[in-house]
Amino acid sequence: MKLTMNFTSAGDVGSAVAVAVITICTLRKKKQPPFAATPVSLPIGPQDAIQNAWLERLRTLQPEILAGALYAGRGFGLASQAAEIADAKLYIISAGLGLVAADRQVPSYGLTVSSGYGDSVDARVSGDFDVGTWFCGLLPGPHSVQWVDVFREGSGRVLIALTRPYAEMVGKSLSELEPQALARLRIFGASLAPALPAALRPSLAPYDDRLDTILPGTRADFSQRALLHFARLVAINGDSYDRNADYAAVEAAMSSVTPPERARRPRRNDAEILQLILARLHSQSGIARILRSLRDEEGVACEQSRFSRLYRTAVAQRETA
Repeated sequence: MKLTMNFTSAGDVGSAVAVAVITICTLRKKKQPPFAATPVSLPIGPQDAIQNAWLERLRTLQPEILAGALYAGRGFGLASQAAEIADAKLYIISAGLGLVAADRQVPSYGLTVSSGYGDSVDARVSGDFDVGTWFCGLLPGPHSVQWVDVFREGSGRVLIALTRPYAEMVGKSLSELEPQALARLRIFGASLAPALPAALRPSLAPYDDRLDTILPGTRADFSQRALLHFARLVAINGDSYDRNADYAAVEAAMSSVTPPERARRPRRNDAEILQLILARLHSQSGIARILRSLRDEEGVACEQSRFSRLYRTAVAQRETA
């Protein structure tokens, strides 16, 4: 089903730098959520039952902080800068709240759709868990707006920074917008095409590792760095580009840039990584913290889902030792 709305004429598409900047929420938050605002407080059951229970819970939680003040981390700060440069409204894609305006009062909460974390909602779901269906269910929630509400803000671009897990989460609902809306969409992130529906792939901005030379950072904040670079680029070069012209400007900005050389991380087998995790568990806790320290300090190359599996194994071994 396509989502419909009233649009300006095709000639007006792209007539403003941007009407909205959208970024992902972060695990790091500035307020600690109460127990009732976490998935651990929910029963175990089918996904639709857990979704309904969470939506009912959200209606009982007291809003206490602006969404834009809740999230911490460099990536979120970069997206906020991009919104200021573009003079655009900032929104956050939240696995717990839906699509939230930064100036909206929301409750503090802790929920992620990623496996291996204490606040993972999929641990409460018996059977299969579908992240796209979960996010679609959040959009009518008490703190969320719909995609069409964002595009009604004006006729300019809508800029959205995604990681691969968030692309998998929002792709289904976002692709249901009409072609006129998708023509205004600019998506920023690394290796997102396989995670997105075909209708969204033309909206992918052509950023690659050359961005690390222009605007250095980590893989975790790549999408927000690309978003910020684009906002600066468009602010300098004018606001009348269509999508092809926008992406030609990106290519031109990176054409003379060489990507930085990357140190090759040693490949380790499961047993070796498991021992490194067990050693870290004596002094550290938290899957994200230990993964980051092993990458930065030990130079370990390990994909996140594989690491999550090994982390759970290490925790179980430690508890039974």
